Amino acid sequence: MRDSTVKYFDFAVIGSGVAGLRYALEVAKYGTVAVITKAEPHESNTNYAQGGVSAVLSPSDSVESHMQDTMVAGAYLCDEETVRVRFRIINAVNRIVCVN
Repeated sequence: MRDSTVKYFDFAVIGSGVAGLRYALEVAKYGTVAVITKAEPHESNTNYAQGGVSAVLSPSDSVESHMQDTMVAGAYLCDEETVRVRFRIINAVNRIVCVN
């Protein structure tokens, strides 16, 4: 006998950030979707990152300060080397864009 509170979905999406919601919208064409989030839908890293765009553009700023912000926001669960590489790539791209 099944418990009446059990729910069944074709897709389970873990996370209510931009990537999770975008995926949920896409797969909703093919079946039912459950979006599972930490607490509230607005409690996402995407929301805290304000779009996820960051770059070191001023002499008073640094890659290290951006990295530290990311590590704190990720409760120190982020892979530090991955964060470092990400910021170096983003910073290089932004410098190229600013030059052009």
